[in-house]
Amino acid sequence: MTLEFASRWRSVGKTVLIVALAGYVMNFLMQHVGVMTVCSGVCLFLFAMLLLEQSFKALSSGILDTFLGKVADKNWKSFVFGFTLSTLVQSSGLVTVIAVSFLSAGLITLASGVAMVYGVNLSAACTTWIVGYLGLKAKISLYAMPFIIIGVSMCLGKGRRVRGGGYFFLSLGLLFLGISWMKEGFDSFKDSIDFAKYAMPGMKGLLMCTLIGLGVTAITQSSHATITLAITALSVGQIDYMTAVGISIGAAVGSTIFTVIGSLNANIEGKKIAVIHVFFKLLCAFVSIVFIDAYLYATDCLAPYLNIASDDYVYKLAIIMSLYNVFGVIVLTPFIAPTCRVLNKVVRSSDTESVVDKPKYLNKDALHYANTALQTMEKESLHLLGNTLDIVARMVCIRPEDVRSSVHAHDLVANSTSADEVDFDEIYKNKFKGLYSDIIDYAVRATSSEGMDGEKAIELSELRRGCIIMAAAVKKAQQLNTNVVRYGFSNNKGLHEQYAHIRRNMVRMIRLVEAMTQAKSREEIDEVKRRLVYHKSKFDAISSTSLDQLIRNKEISYEVATSIMNDNALSRGITKNLRHVAEILCKVHKHKA
Repeated sequence: MTLEFASRWRSVGKTVLIVALAGYVMNFLMQHVGVMTVCSGVCLFLFAMLLLEQSFKALSSGILDTFLGKVADKNWKSFVFGFTLSTLVQSSGLVTVIAVSFLSAGLITLASGVAMVYGVNLSAACTTWIVGYLGLKAKISLYAMPFIIIGVSMCLGKGRRVRGGGYFFLSLGLLFLGISWMKEGFDSFKDSIDFAKYAMPGMKGLLMCTLIGLGVTAITQSSHATITLAITALSVGQIDYMTAVGISIGAAVGSTIFTVIGSLNANIEGKKIAVIHVFFKLLCAFVSIVFIDAYLYATDCLAPYLNIASDDYVYKLAIIMSLYNVFGVIVLTPFIAPTCRVLNKVVRSSDTESVVDKPKYLNKDALHYANTALQTMEKESLHLLGNTLDIVARMVCIRPEDVRSSVHAHDLVANSTSADEVDFDEIYKNKFKGLYSDIIDYAVRATSSEGMDGEKAIELSELRRGCIIMAAAVKKAQQLNTNVVRYGFSNNKGLHEQYAHIRRNMVRMIRLVEAMTQAKSREEIDEVKRRLVYHKSKFDAISSTSLDQLIRNKEISYEVATSIMNDNALSRGITKNLRHVAEILCKVHKHKA
């Protein structure tokens, strides 16, 4: 009773503390209208950024990711796509998530992903130009109003795409309104607070401002918001030019915090993108701080050619941030291939030493869109099929690496003269069970992906069914293993040949199933299917004839003959299962091609 009473008092105490703190903050803001206006502008800006991301997710519904898959076949296309999309939505986070999703799913190469990151980084320079012109050189609140009116009107409409378009226009209006409020807020208390007296000259001051920019970005979770805040403060004289430069550099570096956090749950490919993003930002920041005088000189030289006045520090900040990002792009873009080689060597999975096989492609970021979720499922299903074929090979006492060799199936089985000790439970646990469970769980979550309806939902269901069929094949292989070990290496030549025939058939079938999944054209797939049908009929004919002869010659007992017939049935069942899975994967892949 005493403990319950104390728990209630603690709960009441927390509530009172929260209410008191909220009341104090409200009282402070009401007494400092300028601060309240700036904070409201920042909050509105951040909310608009979130709304903008959601609007693009609603509008894309598989279109955006499909388009990305087509433009990401060349590095320069990936670069342009990253730059254009990030400039359009003013959210490097959204584009980075898409890039990580595709890279994690294996839909684009690491080189394309790196090129896309460079494009996203270059687009960051556009923020200062856009805010500098629209937000400070024009009355941006006038631009905000029609966007808000159109956006709200569309949000009240029917249809997901109409509402998505409404969110897009509404987010643009709120972005403009947030910038306007920030500017008005700084205007209102520029005479009461003098930030200039806190300024530190020289390199020490630049480093301090960089740290401030990094800290503000960590709090606001948006480098765009931090840069916008710095520009608006600079425009009304609240901070000087060098302070704004330092804050902007810090904001650029601070944006890597969220890339790192976002990559913690990503697979190894996603982590590579995070590493190159951090490296890009740190390199640019280091060079710009060390050679700040050269950057300032270059800015002063470029300003007259762009018709920018010598005291127009807002546009000069835009120039210097453009130089900041352009330097990194010019220096690093020619070395994308070597960069990828270094990333592959340095960034390695910590799971490589584990005996338990884990998913290679499953990634929660790929669940954003139906296409990426399906592509990820397809690739992971192929991974599971590879493990399934390896398990089946082990269950008929053939090493997987031998199956994939060029040795003829007859010679392969003839050279295998003893049964290897195989712990099915261990193999099943390490190579199938966990991976299978992860894929099925992923398939369930993928049903809520954007655009997962109609034909895509059917394809997802087929992939899941294929995995279930693989589980059935593995269980049949376990049953087959018992008699393969017992009779497959018998001194009874007739009995030995019966199981050698089963083993040879399994080797041929595994090779043909792999060939079907690797086929590049419809003609190749059809040819593999014909060979599968041919070997199946040949296997049935030989096994039936030879078994009858063994029984007539009394070379085996009726009990053993029954075991052979059951094992022949298991072998045919495994073959049927594997062929069915291969056909499902080929069918799904054909629909995506």
